[in-house]
Order: sequence, then C-alpha cells, then structure tokens
Amino acid sequence: MGAEKLNVYLVRHGKTMFNTYRRVQGWSDTPLTNEGIEVAEFLGRGLREIPFDAVYTSDRGRTIETAGIVLRESKQTHLKINELRDFREFGFGKFEGEYEDVMFGKVIEHLGFQSVEEAFEKFGYDGYQIISETVEKIDETGMSEKWDSMVTRLKNALETVAKENQSENANVLVVSHGMAINTIISFFDITQINPELANASVTRLGFENGEWTIEAVNDLSYIEAGKLVLA
Repeated sequence: MGAEKLNVYLVRHGKTMFNTYRRVQGWSDTPLTNEGIEVAEFLGRGLREIPFDAVYTSDRGRTIETAGIVLRESKQTHLKINELRDFREFGFGKFEGEYEDVMFGKVIEHLGFQSVEEAFEKFGYDGYQIISETVEKIDETGMSEKWDSMVTRLKNALETVAKENQSENANVLVVSHGMAINTIISFFDITQINPELANASVTRLGFENGEWTIEAVNDLSYIEAGKLVLA
C-alpha cells in the first residue's frame, strides 16, 4: 500500500449571468452564459486525455451544468455526477444578488478602509476570511454563512472525495466555486491563493500517504488545448 495517489482536478464553474453583471453569487445561482458554456466545452475537450474515475460538484446548478458539459465534451458521459452540498460557495446572506461593488463598499466602510485593495494590502492572505466575517457581522438578517462553517464543510468534502476514491492513481473531477477553491488552497499553502481564479480554470491537488499537495493553481492550459480539438 502507499502507492495510491489521488489526482483531483478542481475546476471553477463556467461564467454565469451574475458573474457577467458582477453581482454577488454564493448560495444563489444563475445559469451559464454562452461564453460560460463555450469555455466549459473547451475545457472538456482539453481533458479528453484524462480518464476520470469519479465526478463531484456542489449542489448549485452552475457547477452541475459545467460538469455535464465537461463530461460530454471529454466523451465521459458514462460517469455519474455526485452532488455534494459541502462544495458550495460561501453564503453571502442578504447580499446575494447585490452588486459586488455595493457589498464590498459596505464591508470596506465597516473596516475603515478606502478601497478593497487597501484592505487586502493590510490583511494579505487573510483577506477572504476577514471579508467573510465582516459580511456576517453587517448582515442583520443572520442569513450569511459563518466562515468557520464553510471551512468545516469544505474539509468534509475533501475527506469524502479521498475516502471514496482509494484506487491506485484515481483521477477525480470536482467542479466548485472561486472563493471555495481559494479556501481549499489556503488549507495547504496560503501563499498560492489567487483572487483572479478564472472561470473553468483547473487547480490540481494530489493526495498521497494521507497528505494533500497543490500541484497547480488557475491552470488554463486545458482550455487552450481544447480550443485546438475538433468537437
């Protein structure tokens, strides 16, 4: 034993309507745009050489739709999509659907900064956590998620994937969300957090001998390769 290595291809969903309008999209959901469908198609074609053993998504339509397109275009539609609620994006409570600039404006004002850039400069890699905790503080409806709750469920999700895929050199596709993926990255190497994670980008994780490693973040090479493959 010990030779088994799990390869996880952690994908951010394709571009959605709310992404396009720069609206807050956590637990709320909008469908992929034509651009979002196209980039997922390119990704799928670029992943044809990777034989997947299992597929997981969050329970939001945008990740399920992205995974379906990737499986179709990579010619792996025989695989079942396993929906895991734990792979959801952070829940922004009353700010769901609000313009991102409005929500960030209120967060920055509460923290006493002039801009998001200034806040991230001050907080560095803890920026996501501090912004999330501030959203929870200023959401008087009590509907926003607690940062610790997201951390716990994302760790549970990874544990589920590791437990269910113990065969030698298993390849697993996981479609999740930008902030969720960056939070997962922060578990293993906080310096690799990337606020510019592109739609349909791949972050590759390895799991071997009980240890997770980050092998690539925001990898767009599969999309580029897929552009060269005929449908």
